[in-house]
Amino acid sequence: MAQINPYVGNIDFNFNKMKKIIDDNSRADIIIFPEMSLVGYPLMDHIYDPLIKKENKEALESLLKIKTHSSLIIGTFTEPDHLKDSIQPFYNSAVIIEDNQIKTIINKRLLPNYDIFDERRYFSFDTQFNQISLKGYKCGILICEDIWDEHYNMKVAKALVNNGAELLIVINASPYHIGKLKIRMDLVKKKAISLHVPIIYVNMVGALDEIVYDGQSFIMNENGTLLEKCKAFEEEVKVVRITLPIKSNVQAITIESDWREEVVKALCLNLHEYYYKSGIFKGIVLGLSGGIDSAFTAYICAKAIGSEHITAIMMPTRFTSQESLDLAKNLCDNLKIKYKIHPIDKLFNFYEKDIELNLGKMKFDIADENLQARIRATILMYYSNKYNWLLVSTGNKSEIGVGYCTLYGDTNGGKNVPGDLLKTQIYEICNWINNKEETIPYRIIKRIPTAELRENQRDSDSLPSYEILDIILEEIIQNGIGSEVDHLLNKGIDLKTIERVRKLYLNSEYKRRQLVQTIKISKSAFGIGRRYPVLKRLRFDDMI
Repeated sequence: MAQINPYVGNIDFNFNKMKKIIDDNSRADIIIFPEMSLVGYPLMDHIYDPLIKKENKEALESLLKIKTHSSLIIGTFTEPDHLKDSIQPFYNSAVIIEDNQIKTIINKRLLPNYDIFDERRYFSFDTQFNQISLKGYKCGILICEDIWDEHYNMKVAKALVNNGAELLIVINASPYHIGKLKIRMDLVKKKAISLHVPIIYVNMVGALDEIVYDGQSFIMNENGTLLEKCKAFEEEVKVVRITLPIKSNVQAITIESDWREEVVKALCLNLHEYYYKSGIFKGIVLGLSGGIDSAFTAYICAKAIGSEHITAIMMPTRFTSQESLDLAKNLCDNLKIKYKIHPIDKLFNFYEKDIELNLGKMKFDIADENLQARIRATILMYYSNKYNWLLVSTGNKSEIGVGYCTLYGDTNGGKNVPGDLLKTQIYEICNWINNKEETIPYRIIKRIPTAELRENQRDSDSLPSYEILDIILEEIIQNGIGSEVDHLLNKGIDLKTIERVRKLYLNSEYKRRQLVQTIKISKSAFGIGRRYPVLKRLRFDDMI
């Protein structure tokens, strides 16, 4: 099971990685690589590039020249002649190589077109269910969605078993979200038991843009017993000896999973991939506030990239408390990251005087609060440009959900780390981080949330408590507008608060459309898998 981390579009790199695994495991009967691992996934519109098509073809030809005893299962795309004039001219394929020739090509039958997936834009469906013989065993090959067939009329796994398959092999580029491993294992277990067939599930690891692939490849026998499992969020080539039929009275392996640990690993992996695979950056810079969101982001940056590469900038004004300065310094000491104070009060005062000169004396309001955030963003972008540092932004999902963030201010950056985590989830993870030692100062976790953009400001001046806000937002984001009233009234949340949050949520779509790339760790993230119009008008006459 070759659970590898490919580069999207770097086909030479992916080929060389595969070749080394094939050479190092020459005695293996079968070597299984993940879905689309030769070219990376998703290629998106790069699949149309002549360069990509040429290199993909050449890499397949080079794989045929490798001398090996092994049967190879290679995930990539193919473009057969009969699809040449099709709108979707490609197949998402598993290429089976034996004895230096292509034995057969198995094409994906079920093409997902939801959440992050857009496969029907590129790929054609196939309707073949032929099992193939590998090393004397009848195997059925499935490609990711092929096994997620509950909502399709076509039942791929069942058709393969009906056609004689005694082992199912599934190659995958299955993205992570909280709880995904259990969902996968429950699905595969149900299939294994109902079809009475063992299943090998090989998944990609790595990250692309917002997406995280967690690996965690595994094998189950026909009783749904977990026999083997690969590491989470790491590459691993796992050599497993099995004999068919697999013994049914074996001891199952057990796995323990804490969602908070998983999320930290997922965020670190994605940020690490973005930073290093781009080959652009020489460090990371972020703005600190003395609050929990920037503290959590700094922790992830240090863990993912290394403390020596991180610079945190504190940019106080007259509204910044000494407590914020002290806590930011304590955090940086704990994380061993560089800490710099860059006051912006002089700049802010200059802006105030200039605005008064041109507009007259104005009442201090949200425009003046946002001005501070935008001054800070300009300073951070200067550091980013000057030193070629990646600017990481720190806004959480709760704030993004209701627009409690400043465009071209605290939303600036190249990557957002906590943008798919609700505020209450960040508190939970920070408490988990501190289980062994106080890495994030407890005073940061316990202090009342404030943006410190005016005197004695608190987040609760503008928003419901995060405990209530997150419940309402999660209901709206997961189940859509219209479900929230009855569900939340039953939880004791008053109608006025529900309507207030709903209005903030709907009116903030224009901000979400312009935000930097975040990291998807939930089923419903703001970003690549979510499509809502900015301009709309929803009526609520039928709602309480």
